[in-house]
Amino acid sequence: MKFLAGTLEIAKTRIKRGERKQIRLQVSTSFVSNPTYIPITVLRGKKMGPVVLITAAIHGDELNGIEIARQLIYNFDMSKLSGTLICVPVVNIYGFQNTSRYLPEGKDLNRFFPGDPAQWSQGKYAYVIYTELVEKSNFVIDLHTASEGRSNLPHVRADMSHPEVERIARAFGTTVILDNKGYKGTLRRSATEAGIPTIVFEAGETRKFEKKIAAHGLQGVLNVLTELEMLPGGKYRAPIQFVVKESHWVRADHGGILSFNTRPGRLVKKNAELATNTNPFGFEVESIRAPFAGLVIGIATTPTVTPGQGICHLSKLDEPIKSVRERLMLHYGKKRVVF
Repeated sequence: MKFLAGTLEIAKTRIKRGERKQIRLQVSTSFVSNPTYIPITVLRGKKMGPVVLITAAIHGDELNGIEIARQLIYNFDMSKLSGTLICVPVVNIYGFQNTSRYLPEGKDLNRFFPGDPAQWSQGKYAYVIYTELVEKSNFVIDLHTASEGRSNLPHVRADMSHPEVERIARAFGTTVILDNKGYKGTLRRSATEAGIPTIVFEAGETRKFEKKIAAHGLQGVLNVLTELEMLPGGKYRAPIQFVVKESHWVRADHGGILSFNTRPGRLVKKNAELATNTNPFGFEVESIRAPFAGLVIGIATTPTVTPGQGICHLSKLDEPIKSVRERLMLHYGKKRVVF
């Protein structure tokens, strides 16, 4: 792998080794022709090493990643850094300002990478991010939460068929790794297919700073930097890791009001009741049950539900539930995935 030896340039700003700089990258223009910027902090160690890009809030209402990036920037000791760290706490500035997942026109920025300067506004926006930041990086960590009305167990999403992706995914240290390519047009898939190993950290809910999740995510980023020898220290290996290749959203057949019987991190047997669905008169409409034994990695957080709505993200495991529980008890003292 080639490491950047000379000067790094972002938004026509040069950053030399040993420098820390705050940069504003123009991503678009407003209705009145004013430039629209996103904030970037670049930390370059004096010693050579990889360039790692940390992105957050590609979906503007996903705030936990912003807090992870903020803590990383605020507390970072540059004297220990080998290589370069590029931190972008708010990628989707429009969504962030409007407390929305989306760009204007209701478009998801994370379906337009690597972008196209001749495309619609979403493609142009993605193109700036990709060419100014992603293409100048050796590795990318993209920070996310669940979408609105849902909560995720902290886990990493990665295409484990790529050795360097697997390396940083395992180093991050979550108990669960969801192994898939990702949707076409996502930053993760586009960068990985271009030879830039990229992982996603998914955890928690939208519109919140969750301290425990931010601490978990921050430690994961530091684990990766240590794995890449950008920071000194011993390399971390999670005592238990499950690589999940298959997961499904369990959906309600009827509209109603839910009473949940599970939460993220729970192990459930086949046919276990995940939630009870009742109508406003108090009568049970349906008992929503697990179609297979597995691990709950995501759940709806609102009790109201419409027909076909996802209420529980359930992952299949490659070993029996009893065996998983025994291993969890051995390492954590609990029969559920903890963090």
